Amino acid sequence: MKLIKTSKDHGAALKRLEELMLADPSPGSPEDDELELLAFLIEDFEKRTVDIPAATPAEAIRFRMEQSGLKQQDLVPFIGSKGRVSEVLAGKRDLTLAMVRNLHEGLGIPLKSLVRNEPVELPPRIETERYPVKEMFLRGYFAAAFGGDWARAKDRAEEMLHEFFGGREAGPMCAFNRQTTSKKSKVDVDAVHAWRCHVLDRAGSLALPGYDPSVLNDDFIHRLTGVSRLVDGPLQICELLHGVGIAVVAEKHLTGTHLDGAAMWHPEGFPVIALTLRHNRLDNFWFTLFHELGHVVLHLGPESDESFIDTDIDSVSEKETERQADRFALESFIPEAQWDRLGSLRLATEIRAAARQLGIHESIIAGRLRREAGDYRKHRTLIGQGKVRSLFWPDDD
Repeated sequence: MKLIKTSKDHGAALKRLEELMLADPSPGSPEDDELELLAFLIEDFEKRTVDIPAATPAEAIRFRMEQSGLKQQDLVPFIGSKGRVSEVLAGKRDLTLAMVRNLHEGLGIPLKSLVRNEPVELPPRIETERYPVKEMFLRGYFAAAFGGDWARAKDRAEEMLHEFFGGREAGPMCAFNRQTTSKKSKVDVDAVHAWRCHVLDRAGSLALPGYDPSVLNDDFIHRLTGVSRLVDGPLQICELLHGVGIAVVAEKHLTGTHLDGAAMWHPEGFPVIALTLRHNRLDNFWFTLFHELGHVVLHLGPESDESFIDTDIDSVSEKETERQADRFALESFIPEAQWDRLGSLRLATEIRAAARQLGIHESIIAGRLRREAGDYRKHRTLIGQGKVRSLFWPDDD
């Protein structure tokens, strides 16, 4: 009798074991000793060579239930509803990160029994209620789309946020935010942060040349202002800025953010201008874009570390950096010396003629006149109402 080392020997031993068992040898006989020894050798071989499947999470939970005398209803606080408990125990529903955390921390079930991949470590907890997860899901923030079915995806909110943020949920971010708010409005800073992360992700997917700030000279800025005259000027200026290494991203704001736009520095080393197009007017588009471009020219770079909420676009900015960006936007289109003459314009024909002389769109003059007069009933036909979003989102309702 030898140690079993091969599958062929294992098969022969099993056959011989069956023969001995059928013969039913007498206790203490040579055949009985052979049967006992064969059984030991077969068991030894199988322990060394046969993989025994690890217990499933459902089996691990059932084992803990038996140990602790728990019933299915006792698992509701850890898994959710009675229906979910039944589905998990039947192997019909996978455990979510929240369930794994609850079962591990609440019932002491080892992580390696709940999560098949090893080594395993729970990531830091993300408070999902802080973020507009459903809105982010429906807007395509998450890679795992679940077929666009929020009912299927909502249980995976924490997993989706971990994948989306990739460690950025608590990190600082260099950004100049322009937000239109009233004094009673409360800004959802977590939603703002999520929106900025999504913008950076989109910007990172663009194929851009290297950024050289020296390109942003007076001649180039003047060329940009002239694009405003064109029907598709908002699209063309984005292409021009992309061509010098500045990403421009049009991304709708999230509820509670009141965002008009932002200027940020991408971790890969280039500026990002983001526009929400919340106000679907040409005058707002051009002012906001050039305001953010002012931040790029004047304030933004690898060493920038300022992050703040901007003031109302139609109000006097309180921060010096914002006043500087405002002046950049205004004077890029209309030098202050010329505005002394244009500020008294009243008739639409006069505004259009002045715009032609300056080589800019009439909405820029009309919008500034409205803001400085504080009267937004004026020049409604000149501000390009409803002429922006359709350029960026043709299929948007």
